[in-house]
Amino acid sequence: MVPIATRPPLPALLALLGALLPGPGGAQTSVHPKEAIIPQGGSVRVNCSASCDQHADLGLETHLTKKQVASGFNWVTYELSGIKEDSISICFSNCDSEQTQTSMSLTVYSFPEHVELEPLPHWQPVGENLTLHCQVKGGRPQTHLSVMFFRGEELLTQKPAVGEPAEVMATVLAGRGDHGTNFSCRTELNLLSQGLGLFQNSSVPRQLRTFVLPKVHPRITAPRIMEVGTQRLVNCTLDGLFPASEAQVHLALEDQRLEPTIEYSKDSLWATAWVKVTPEEEGIQQLTCAVILGNQSQWSREKVTIYSFPAPNLTLSESEVPEGTMVSVECKAHAGAVVTLSGASAGTPAPSAQFMLNASAEDNERTFLCSAALEVAGKVLHKNKTQTLLVLYGPRLDERDCPGNWTWEEDSQQTLKCQAWGNPVPKLDCHREGDGALLPIGDLRHVMRNISGTYICKATSRLGVVKREVVVNVIYLQDNRVTTVIIVVAVVVISSIVGIAAYLYNRQRKIREYKLQKAQAAAAMKLNTAQLCLLHIPPAASRRPRAQLSARVPLSSCTFPAAAMPGPSPGLRRALRGLWAALGLGLVGLSAVAQEPFWADLQPRVALVERGGSLWLNCSTNCPRPERGGLETSLRRNGTQRGLRWLARQLVDIREPETQPVCFFRCARRTLQARGLIRTFQRPDRVELMPLPAWQPVGENFTLSCRVPGAGPRGSLTMTLLRGTQELIRRSFSGESPRARGAVLTATVLARREDHGASFSCRAELDLRPHGLGLFENSSAPRMLRTFALSPEPPRLAAPRLLEVGSERPVSCSLDGLFPASEARVYLALGDQRLSPDITLEGDALRATATATASAEQEGATQLVCNMTLGGESRETWENVTVYSFPAPFLTLSEPSVPEGKMVTVTCAAGARALVTLDGVPALVPGQPAQLQLNATVNDDRRGFFCDATLEVDGEILSKNESTELRVLYAPRLDDSDCPRSWTWPEGPEQTLRCEAHGNPAPSVHCARPDGGAVLALGLLGPITRALAGTYRCIAANAQGEAVKDITLTVEYAPALDSVGCPERITWLEGTEASLSCVAHGVPPPNVSCVRSGEAEVIEGLLHVAREHAGTYRCEATNARGSAAKNVAITVEYGPSFEELSCPSNWTWVEGSGQLFSCEVDGKPQPRVECVGSRGTSDRVLLPLAPSDPSLRAPSIPSELASGIYTCNATNRHGSMVKMVAVSVESPPKMDESTCPSHQTWLEGAEAAELACAALGRPSPQVSCSREGGSWPQRLHVSRQDAGTYLCLATNTHGTDARTITVGVEYRPVVAELAASPSGGVRPGGNFTLTCRAEAWPPAQISWRAPPGALNIGLSSNNSTLSVAGALGSHGGEYECAATNAHGRHARRITVRVAGPWLWVAVGSAVGGAVLLAAGAGLAFYVQSTACKKGEYNVQEAESSGEAVCLNGAGSGTGGNASAQGGTEPDGTAETPAGGEVFSIQLTSA
Repeated sequence: MVPIATRPPLPALLALLGALLPGPGGAQTSVHPKEAIIPQGGSVRVNCSASCDQHADLGLETHLTKKQVASGFNWVTYELSGIKEDSISICFSNCDSEQTQTSMSLTVYSFPEHVELEPLPHWQPVGENLTLHCQVKGGRPQTHLSVMFFRGEELLTQKPAVGEPAEVMATVLAGRGDHGTNFSCRTELNLLSQGLGLFQNSSVPRQLRTFVLPKVHPRITAPRIMEVGTQRLVNCTLDGLFPASEAQVHLALEDQRLEPTIEYSKDSLWATAWVKVTPEEEGIQQLTCAVILGNQSQWSREKVTIYSFPAPNLTLSESEVPEGTMVSVECKAHAGAVVTLSGASAGTPAPSAQFMLNASAEDNERTFLCSAALEVAGKVLHKNKTQTLLVLYGPRLDERDCPGNWTWEEDSQQTLKCQAWGNPVPKLDCHREGDGALLPIGDLRHVMRNISGTYICKATSRLGVVKREVVVNVIYLQDNRVTTVIIVVAVVVISSIVGIAAYLYNRQRKIREYKLQKAQAAAAMKLNTAQLCLLHIPPAASRRPRAQLSARVPLSSCTFPAAAMPGPSPGLRRALRGLWAALGLGLVGLSAVAQEPFWADLQPRVALVERGGSLWLNCSTNCPRPERGGLETSLRRNGTQRGLRWLARQLVDIREPETQPVCFFRCARRTLQARGLIRTFQRPDRVELMPLPAWQPVGENFTLSCRVPGAGPRGSLTMTLLRGTQELIRRSFSGESPRARGAVLTATVLARREDHGASFSCRAELDLRPHGLGLFENSSAPRMLRTFALSPEPPRLAAPRLLEVGSERPVSCSLDGLFPASEARVYLALGDQRLSPDITLEGDALRATATATASAEQEGATQLVCNMTLGGESRETWENVTVYSFPAPFLTLSEPSVPEGKMVTVTCAAGARALVTLDGVPALVPGQPAQLQLNATVNDDRRGFFCDATLEVDGEILSKNESTELRVLYAPRLDDSDCPRSWTWPEGPEQTLRCEAHGNPAPSVHCARPDGGAVLALGLLGPITRALAGTYRCIAANAQGEAVKDITLTVEYAPALDSVGCPERITWLEGTEASLSCVAHGVPPPNVSCVRSGEAEVIEGLLHVAREHAGTYRCEATNARGSAAKNVAITVEYGPSFEELSCPSNWTWVEGSGQLFSCEVDGKPQPRVECVGSRGTSDRVLLPLAPSDPSLRAPSIPSELASGIYTCNATNRHGSMVKMVAVSVESPPKMDESTCPSHQTWLEGAEAAELACAALGRPSPQVSCSREGGSWPQRLHVSRQDAGTYLCLATNTHGTDARTITVGVEYRPVVAELAASPSGGVRPGGNFTLTCRAEAWPPAQISWRAPPGALNIGLSSNNSTLSVAGALGSHGGEYECAATNAHGRHARRITVRVAGPWLWVAVGSAVGGAVLLAAGAGLAFYVQSTACKKGEYNVQEAESSGEAVCLNGAGSGTGGNASAQGGTEPDGTAETPAGGEVFSIQLTSA
């Protein structure tokens, strides 16, 4: 819809404009509209006018098609049409030879014709940038055209459209969440600012598929080697895929493509496939796994070695032979393999091995093992085959299996064991000689005395008879009382004789001992006759001769304290010396009388040395002069050291378990001997645990045996058998012979399940801590035990009863009660074909599953065998499987595709034993085909024929079938049921356009407009748009002909009110005529009606526009498909007008108020107001105005404004109006530093004055001042109390201004204080300080005057303190302090006195006298003390000249103290250890 053009103004309006327009000198040209936006190809009316008081020539310059439609006084209206491009037109006028011009701009808008998002990549990697391309054809103006990109409903970015066609790009980072997301672009032509609307158009959405393929290779799990004919599982895994379900897996072994089963788990993929290898693939093959996702792939390869390795062939010349027969054993292997044959001599491995054997009884049931080894890809593979030899020999009874003598106690439980050997197994009977009683063999029973006797045991077989004599003895108690009495009497008689003999011997011995004691007592009384000094002799020296001890004790070992006891008289002293001499003679005589006074000693007496070690032995004697001595031993000697009465010898490499060295000396024609004992020990360096059985059944006992060779002595050895860290048995060999070495510990242990994998070890401990050595430990290497449990039940075999040749069927074999199940080995075979099972473990249960494939050679009954082996034992089961051949039936057509009306023959045939049925009609006999003939019609097209074949196998009926289809060729047919002639659909919902034709071959159907226009997309689901409406011609064609049909497509849609046919905003000019009309689009054509909001009357016809016509109108369009409504806003415009209330004639501006003049003018559009100074102001000064809209930015507030008369002019496109405004300027009070100083100074004592403070302002303000914090009394003169802070206020009608003033009062200085410290006199050399304090403002300067000659005076930083250190006489006198400032000077004096030196001289003399007096007293005390000590020394010396007796630690307390004060003895002169023997020696002073 074209915007409404400007209508010719009314004469009244022209007259008003003419009155307001200026004269010729100010003529202007105006154009309306100044700017316009119109649809492409539309038209617009342009009004040109001139503000000239004379007739002006008007014109419009443009390259567009124009037509003048109206004119008047100084105005003209043109209509521009066919506008297809943006353009600028110029409106000009000539007024009184002066030309003026103005321009207008026309903008053309159009909607985009085509918006398309370019196709996205088929796959987009996650984490990489995706560039979106959107192509936009058409659409203007491009300044208002933008392109938005969407991810689903999410706005990604918005960019302007530039160029034609415009291609806009956006970059998006692809993420996982974008997978499956629709991307689209949308154009937006925003003409809201032009009063039109917002127009959008979207592209077809495109779906993005993102993916993640990690930069790692897939993991292949496959066997490194595979045997020909086996089938194994391989798998390929890869993690980190997204989306994993979209990934494809290619798995192949060289050219053999595998069919994997793929499992997905989140972002992981697991592909599993079966690989079956054939002899043609033998060698190294590549197993390839490729994972493809998006446009990328990752692959891995593994080498698989395919090999052929049949089991070896083991043959015996005879499997059952008599004893003494030669048997040939031969083992052969496949080419490339080498064999090992048990029993054959060891040699170089070869493809075959054999040996000859002379069969003996020991070879019966001997198993020969042929083991073939083949190296494949660095791995040695083994296959075994066994054969058992049976040797026939006669019966045998030997001592080991049938002992010849049994001795048992009566009533004990025993089992008679007698076993005969032979092949065939002999029969054994034992009969007692005499009565032929049968001996119960192998039965546990109570032993009775009636079974004793001699038995003949006979073993019988078909190869001979053997006999053996067996004696059974039964021990039982006999009642023989006579024998008992004789034994008791004999014991009593013998005991009596022995007792009498012992009594007589003991009596003679006591008499001899009594006489000896009497003689010893007499000798002892002769020795104990003198005062004794007791000496304490060490135990080690107690074996020395007493004479030697007496000689070694020095007299200095006794101390003689003064006054310890009264000294003996001279007579008593001589008597004691005599007694001492007699004692010496008595001791010499006693030594001569003694029978054995000397001895020999060997140290150490008992020693323990590590085997192979060394030892020093010390041999000594107390013989004063031994003739010779030595050490007798069988050990090796290394070194010897000798003395007068001793020798030391080192023994090395001591290895004997025990030896007794002998120490000997020859003394006084007698030999003295001392015997020692040396034992060796050996650490348990070797601890050996005997090997455990390879497999041990659970619940049975096994033997643990540990030996520690050489360790000893055995009596200090302890052995422990351990299961892990648990002690099973611990044995100590204490009490064994010291010479015993090495030990063996054996224990029987019950095998348990939990012992599987347990480590058994042995620990040996040699404890020599009681001998002063340590504890030596060692352990054996641990040995692991493997236990097992195998159920006695046979395995359970699950397999099909029937198996077709070439088919694959699963078979399984399971067994419970296995432990450990993972160690079990499974052999699964179908006839001679060994299967490769997959093992599944569940606790103690094992399940082996394999795929069985039967060959034609196996047709018939075949055995399926399952054998499970664990720990050397095995369980086996088997089942019969029938292998059969049953090919599928063969169904043929004489011609699979025939024209209509031709004859067709159908034939069904099968194998020789199968019975066929064709479409329910059976053949006459099995093996005969069935046939059917028919004339082909249209109804036979795609007719199916079914052939069924049945075969009886092992009592079970099997069936197979085959089907085929007949194709009948005929020309196309277009029926109304499949291709209707007319369609009527509503717009919007998705529909499938179908026009189907029948025919064979299937005809192609093409529907297009007859004029060659649009083509219908048949069979596709898509949205119905109005562009599809029209007539189409459909043609169906195939090789048999064609068919033609016309169809009509009608698309109905609801009404639509767009901005072109029904704009949202319409502008009318007051006083003109206009009508409200809206055009709506729709099928069927809609009806449109408009009513004002809130009213029911429909607006129709031409209206005379008034302001009350402005408002919102609702227009509604209705048809059968729905309705559409739209609100239309009508605006009525008119020229400007002033109101006194909104724009006053008089206005007062207050300086600093921030107020702007408000002059609001009524008019539409809003008039532009400008107030310019005229009278009383500077020419052309603009008066700032407040904006009419608060949201608009206000002009800057002026700091000054000139008062006077201003002319206000209001103008809009419909005219202008003028008003005079008188402006006056006033200001609030203001005080500053120039009119009211903030700091003022007064002088104390001067005449009182007022504060100097004034204010500026209009009207003139009043100023008043007051003191803060109290009253301000009136005084004649200034005092210090007048100082302080004052507040001055200036006031007028526009406000108040306040200012704070500080008043300072200055005064003359006064010395308020002058003091000395200390306050009394100062002694010479002392210190004193003078302090001066002054009051003044401004602060005073301090100065001092001192007595003449006063030196070394110190002053403080502000001169307030004077100090003197080390005062002299010159410092005494008068000091003056003066204070000075700008207003005067004031001073005060003080006198300081310094005392003379005579007082200090007197004090010093007194102190010196006191010192001399103290020194004299000290000297006298020293002389006196020295004399006393000398006298005391002389007395002590006199007292110590007497005789003394000492008990060497056993004396009185005085004696002990005296000993403590004596001198210290030299080291080694006194020996006083406790526990020694005490000897008495008499000491005599000189």
